[in-house]
Amino acid sequence: MRQAIDEARVSLREGNCGFGAVIVKDDHQIAKSHDTEKTAKDATAHAEITAIRTASAKLGRDLSGCIMVTTHEPCPMCSTAALWSGISELAYGFSIEEAIGRQRRRINITCKEIYERAGQGIIIHQGILNSECAVLYDNTVRDNIELLRDADQNKLEKLAQELTEKRLKWFSVNRTAFETDRENVVDIAYQLFLCKLEIGVADAPVVRRNENSLVLHSQNFCPTLEACKILNLDTRFVCRHLTEKPTTELLQLIHPKLQFTRNYERLRPHTPFCEEMIILNV
Repeated sequence: MRQAIDEARVSLREGNCGFGAVIVKDDHQIAKSHDTEKTAKDATAHAEITAIRTASAKLGRDLSGCIMVTTHEPCPMCSTAALWSGISELAYGFSIEEAIGRQRRRINITCKEIYERAGQGIIIHQGILNSECAVLYDNTVRDNIELLRDADQNKLEKLAQELTEKRLKWFSVNRTAFETDRENVVDIAYQLFLCKLEIGVADAPVVRRNENSLVLHSQNFCPTLEACKILNLDTRFVCRHLTEKPTTELLQLIHPKLQFTRNYERLRPHTPFCEEMIILNV
């Protein structure tokens, strides 16, 4: 499945739809592929179809004894292709039902329904590395992929300005929640940080603090991080130019001497967490 996920990431980098498939027989990889629907301008160029064609070129038409591993439950076209090819087992990560739950466009017929109607006893393994596969089909991750595609410093700084405007607008609607006597400015800034990102203390726990600063280790799900991983972008470059300034400007609505920064030597995916600081410059 990890190889299938790698294929799906290649698909997303190429501007395709983010599906990966691998076919294995007797513990040997026979084929791996990703969809090329958009770049090839071919609606049938699904990852599973391409993998079946590659495997058939090596083994012949009959793929009995093979298992096909896919990041996403196959659509009816691909499920039927697997059926006709004689594939014995299917394993997938993310289901059609889950995709529909995220408002993604899918034909609501499961592979299990197709195989039962066909009277075929294909063995199905569901939910393999589900959480990792789910990232591929997360709408916010995909939005970030398109935003960051071909990003250079100028583009990132322009995106940062747009992000700042959105955050300031958000604060104007929610400012009453942060009205205070400002005796504990750093703690208030931390609560604002958590609130804006819609995360809890467990997602970004404070690991060190003093009167005028705190250090936190962010471990929350981050669409920007996931997009960078898929696009092979360096988070140390992207995050410095994209999110540091907008976060500082948001916190400065609490106090003009607040600053948000990071330890760029301790940043995901290079470390298990992002070490971030909120500082009151006095």
